This record gives sequence, C-alpha cells and structure tokens, in this order.
Amino acid sequence: MGDSNTARPGGSLWARLVDAFHGRDAAAPSASPVAPNSLEWKVDPDTETWWHLPPGGPAGMQEIRGCAPDEYDFARLVWQACEVCRLGLIVKIRVTEPWQRHGYGSRMVRFALRGHGGYRWTTTPQSEDAQAFFPALAKATGVAFPRQAERCEHMRARGLRRSQPHRIEPPPA
Repeated sequence: MGDSNTARPGGSLWARLVDAFHGRDAAAPSASPVAPNSLEWKVDPDTETWWHLPPGGPAGMQEIRGCAPDEYDFARLVWQACEVCRLGLIVKIRVTEPWQRHGYGSRMVRFALRGHGGYRWTTTPQSEDAQAFFPALAKATGVAFPRQAERCEHMRARGLRRSQPHRIEPPPA
C-alpha cells in the first residue's frame, strides 16, 4: 500500500482519523518516518520527562506528570496541600497499565509528601487498583490515606491562578 507514513487520500473520515492517529499525514506524504510512540508501550526510564505544575495559590492544585518521548503522560498525580490546616488531598492518581508496578505511583506520592510531614492526608474515592495501592503505600510511608476526601476552606477557595509547568528531575525511586 506504499509508504506506511502516507495517509490514504480521499479516504473516509474514519480512515483519515486513524491515519492521523498513527502519524500518517495526507498533506505531507514525504514526511520522515514517525518515531516510536506510546502505542508501542515501552517503559524506558532513560527517555522519560517529568513535569511539575506548582500550585497557583497557598492550597491550590498541584500536578506531576511523567511523559514518554512522544509527550504521552503515562503517569499523573494531582493533589492539594494546605500549610495552614496541615491537610493534604490526593485528588487523582493514574499510571497507565504498561507502566504500572514499576514504582511510578509511589514515587509521585512521595514527591507530593515532601515538605508536608505531619499532614493528615486523604484521597478521593478509589478505584480497585487504588484500594490495593494506598494501603501498601501507607505501610511503606507511615502515612494513612483514607478515602474520605477532606478539603479545608483554603482548598475550596476559587479564583486561584494557574501556574506554569516546569521540567523536573524524575522523582527518586
């Protein structure tokens, strides 16, 4: 069928969407071959980039993301921590299947815990995987993670500005 990077001209909308998803561009049939991407599900710590989005205010949302070379975020943690109330909340944690059980979730949560010793932490309702993950993490860290999603008035404050993400070193194992 010709160059594997060339989209099918005049194809159906579905075929064009599939082509675009796989990096085949009808407008640029002579484009260079597409680099390997996350569809190939390779765990390679040497090619990861990590990003931290700091809070936009005193108890604002924070985020850490682990990205594959094609910028697919295979690991993501969103949390809040209030210094005044000494309360932390894990809002969302996700590690895509092929990257699970490689320590990424634990590393991200440990990153969130840094500088927040003595805080009381909770989580939002947990998936089946998280129901196994958080007790194991609690045992390893000595921090309980009940799934009762406590937020203080500072965490509920509206109008917090968004900050810019910056690249960070991978969280230590």
